[in-house]
Amino acid sequence: MKKSLQIISFILLAIFTFSSCEKDNLDYKYEVTGTSGDYSVTIQNTDDNTQQWSSVGSGWYYKWTQTGTRWLYVSAQNNNPTGNVTVKIYKANKVIAENTSYGGYTIATVSGNY
Repeated sequence: MKKSLQIISFILLAIFTFSSCEKDNLDYKYEVTGTSGDYSVTIQNTDDNTQQWSSVGSGWYYKWTQTGTRWLYVSAQNNNPTGNVTVKIYKANKVIAENTSYGGYTIATVSGNY
């Protein structure tokens, strides 16, 4: 009886340990903001391909859901002779990476495994 109880306890512990290792789907977002209002954007999209937009405004974003980590990349160029550009990566509505570039035609980039 005692041995059966130990085996059952071990099995339950193993199930709990492995089930807690499962990764949840989390919401991610790339965001571009700044003062010039006209940007060219390049991202690593959900298909792991490069995707580009030639003229977007401040507040542009790209959202998706993912499980685990993967390579993320967002870059934006200020298309005007003055102003700044900021790129951010959000995970579960929290900024996890950010970069700002100041001046005309400058580029801000963020990348990494997130």
